[in-house]
Amino acid sequence: MAELDTVFEYYGLRDPFPTFWADSSVQEHQFALRLSDYFNSSDDAKTDKRTGGNGRDARALQRDFDMFVTMKSTLDTAYREMKKDFLQEFKDWGVVVIEQLIDEANIKAARIMKPIMDNKTRGDRLKATLSLIEKNRYLFDLPAALSESINRGDHDSLVRDYRRGMALTEEIRTLPHSAELSDFLVQQRRVIERIWGEVEVVVEGYKRSIWKQLSQTRPDDNYILYISILLELGVEDNPIWVWLQTLVDNSKRQMEEAFDDLNSSLQILRKDVFNASPTSMDVMAGYVLKAIKSRKVDGDKNMRDLPEIVRMWVTMNEVIEEVTKYFGKQIALFWECASGFLDGRTQSILPMGPNGQSKVHLKLSGEEEAKIRSDGRELVEIYASRVADFFVQSGADSEVKAATIKRAKSMDSEYDSQATTPQEEQKIMSMRNASVTSLSASARLANSLKTDRIAEAQRQIDKPPVTLVSQQPSAAPPAPGSERNFELYAFLPPNANAIGTTFYLSQILNTLGSVASELAGLSISSRHIDVLRTMMSTVRERCVSAACLSWQQDAKRFNMMEDWRPTSTRKCTMIPALFLEYQSVVLDGLQRLVFIPGAEKKSKVVVILPPSSNLVSNIKTQFANSIFLALNGLVKDAVASDRRMNDINGSTGQLGVPSSMVDNDPGTLLPPIELRLVLMICNIAEMNASIVNTLFERFSTLFSIQLTDNSNIIGDAMKQLDEQLFSTYMKKKRGIFTTIIRAGVLKSGIRWSELGKPTDVSPYICQALLQLVLVHMQVASVGPMLVTRVITDLLHHIVNTILESFRQIDKFSLGGMLQATIDVEFVNQKMTSYSTPEIENLYQACYATIQDATDRSRMEVDVMTRQLEEMKKLLLKCHKQSRLEFLCFKEEMRTKV
Repeated sequence: MAELDTVFEYYGLRDPFPTFWADSSVQEHQFALRLSDYFNSSDDAKTDKRTGGNGRDARALQRDFDMFVTMKSTLDTAYREMKKDFLQEFKDWGVVVIEQLIDEANIKAARIMKPIMDNKTRGDRLKATLSLIEKNRYLFDLPAALSESINRGDHDSLVRDYRRGMALTEEIRTLPHSAELSDFLVQQRRVIERIWGEVEVVVEGYKRSIWKQLSQTRPDDNYILYISILLELGVEDNPIWVWLQTLVDNSKRQMEEAFDDLNSSLQILRKDVFNASPTSMDVMAGYVLKAIKSRKVDGDKNMRDLPEIVRMWVTMNEVIEEVTKYFGKQIALFWECASGFLDGRTQSILPMGPNGQSKVHLKLSGEEEAKIRSDGRELVEIYASRVADFFVQSGADSEVKAATIKRAKSMDSEYDSQATTPQEEQKIMSMRNASVTSLSASARLANSLKTDRIAEAQRQIDKPPVTLVSQQPSAAPPAPGSERNFELYAFLPPNANAIGTTFYLSQILNTLGSVASELAGLSISSRHIDVLRTMMSTVRERCVSAACLSWQQDAKRFNMMEDWRPTSTRKCTMIPALFLEYQSVVLDGLQRLVFIPGAEKKSKVVVILPPSSNLVSNIKTQFANSIFLALNGLVKDAVASDRRMNDINGSTGQLGVPSSMVDNDPGTLLPPIELRLVLMICNIAEMNASIVNTLFERFSTLFSIQLTDNSNIIGDAMKQLDEQLFSTYMKKKRGIFTTIIRAGVLKSGIRWSELGKPTDVSPYICQALLQLVLVHMQVASVGPMLVTRVITDLLHHIVNTILESFRQIDKFSLGGMLQATIDVEFVNQKMTSYSTPEIENLYQACYATIQDATDRSRMEVDVMTRQLEEMKKLLLKCHKQSRLEFLCFKEEMRTKV
């Protein structure tokens, strides 16, 4: 059989049986041919074919052949039997059962082998995956590592890991392609791309958070960190440009909102002042008095005005300081940052990003540089315009604006509660911005001076008349303040006094000047410096005008501070010294408003320009008006009836005392008019002698301007006032003496032509001198400085009245002549210390009149001589008897007075 196998293998019959079963006759024929060829060959060839070189013998081959023949016969018999029954076509040639068996075997084998094969496949894949993970473990851990770095805030590690992961990914993406590695590379790249996608999701989320933080970062924060991170990670938009534009937009929005809130707060404060209890003029004058006395106590701000007004000043001052300093600092910081990017200094420390991707963002284009400079200038203009608007607007404008803002916010709330589309929201925002910034900054600043001119024209209309003295009793006092005038200034508390106004406005101007000086030092452009100068000039003029309005209102109610009590020196009342102190405080405050010395010089650029001549001229005019108004009120009180009428608020009060603390009398009682007139004359004399001149000198020193013309005008007016007041006071006194003398000379029944020898001074002379003593006592107790003037004037009037009375007597007898001469001489000798050349002339005229009317026909010289000697003795006796009554008229007593 082995030999047969050898033969079969030699002839290519490696698997004869399947072929044999397929076509037995063909196989048999081929086998016979090959076997015949074998036996017909030579012995050597047979041996070679038979043994295959191994030396097998022929007997073995014969034996095998016999076995083959036997097997062949058996197989042929079996084949014929199978052909008859089993190998039929309708039975698929006998394979149906076999196929069924094979299918069943396959099913059973699949049930057994499929899990094994699946596990093997899964294992192979797992091995491949583990191999891939092990090889690229860094990339697989990268998303988690980046998330952890984000949570820790470790920006450096995040950028480092991201850059390294990007490099590895690029390395895998650029691996060389080959047939052997094709499937592996495709699978590896697919996995790496998926992992890198997760990395990008994490990094993009981180970028969004950095963009958000950058948009909320102020110039004084670490904005470089966020810009550097974005540049290192790589972004399409330029973070430098985006941040600068976001900063500008945020600053604009914040400025609009802040100044709108400031305006709304101002309206609330003004309403608090308006809603406060009605205050009478004397109470407000009392607070002015307190402000004067507390001017050296800078810490006690509550003493400078009414509590509601002080509260408004303090709040407004604090808010303005906070707002202006904040935005001044933000603008300065913005420009400092922008300058660093414009000249490239800041970019030198910024990264260029992966593969230099961010290098394009490190240089600004020409258009971008121009836009940044324009933004810086615009920020300054918006700041200046809103500051100027705050001081330029009137009370009505401020109220309308506050109502508009309130409605806009209400609309925003209403629209926010509804489902509005982005287009609708954009439209609403544009409408609101248009309503708030309808005027450009330059237009608003240009309108400011026009408003000031209107206010000045209104003040000229309300200017008091030049005529100061009225002989008629004064009517009700003026109103506490003209609300119409105070409405011209939204920032000015109604009825605020000038001391508090100048004090708080000077603080506000110092703050604004300091901020403006700092902003002017920025190298933006020359235009923004002009805008700041215009803003400061506008605000200064408005503040000075507001202070002048308060100044005039104070002057109108200055008379309410007069208590009509002589001071310890008895020269005058406290009013002259008080007026000097008050005017000095106001002038000092105005000087600070005009020159703003408290503004810090933070740059070499001059922002606060010298005041215009119109501004100083206006202050000079208001200075003169304040003197006129104060004197006008004082004079009206001096000549008023003995009961001062209540002010228009209808509340009563004493000086500096709230009306709720006094009885509800119909009015405030004044001292007698004679006393007031004397005190007022003394006050005017004191003011004319030193107070006004001192104020003029102070004004000239503070504002570097001479007041010669005004000094002459005020001097003439005060001289006229003095003469009118003195005439008013002396008119009644003169009338009394006229009545006494004329009654004594002409109506007492004395017959001067028949009068005998005199025995005493006439009663009318004693009565007149005693009345003069009363006047002397009254004046000396109130205004000693007026004693000489008053007594001299009355003496002149007395002598002149005596002269006029004697001239009406046709004839004097000798006794009548002696009596008249004794009367005149007694007055002359008693009043020697008050005599003047004019009075001496009147005496001589009296003597001459008496002599001219005396009948001398019956007079003898010796009798006349003897009578004159007796008259001298009589005069001496009368002087001794009246020494005490008329002691006040002696020279030494006059010196003491």
